[in-house]
Amino acid sequence: MAIKYVRVKRLIQVGANPGQKYLARQIKGKTISFDQIAERVQAHSSITKADVYASFMQSLEEVLEELMEGNSVQLAEYGTIYPTFTAKAMDALEDVDASTISSANLRFLFSKMMREKMKAVPILLDKSQEIKGLQ
Repeated sequence: MAIKYVRVKRLIQVGANPGQKYLARQIKGKTISFDQIAERVQAHSSITKADVYASFMQSLEEVLEELMEGNSVQLAEYGTIYPTFTAKAMDALEDVDASTISSANLRFLFSKMMREKMKAVPILLDKSQEIKGLQ
């Protein structure tokens, strides 16, 4: 288990020391579907794939309901998901209303355990994918 990276050359145009620089770029791994996760859970427990899926979908409905009420939801050891929004700054207090809110979003704060687990994952150079030229 490791996260892989390659070295790339970039043209940096901002900051105190612009110019051609080299940096690490993560190699994206494959995307695992929920169906694959459900199969793994079924293989390692007494829960069927259908039960995993049904439980997850019902949990999703409950989480969405709480988020739409403006509440944060702690998802066990995964972390906490919470609603946010961005708003336009106004000169007068009276001008601030719902129309000044430009977009609603969700944020996810990983739990301490998840962050610590990720810090422990090795990061390895993938020498089979050297990338030439500016990226």
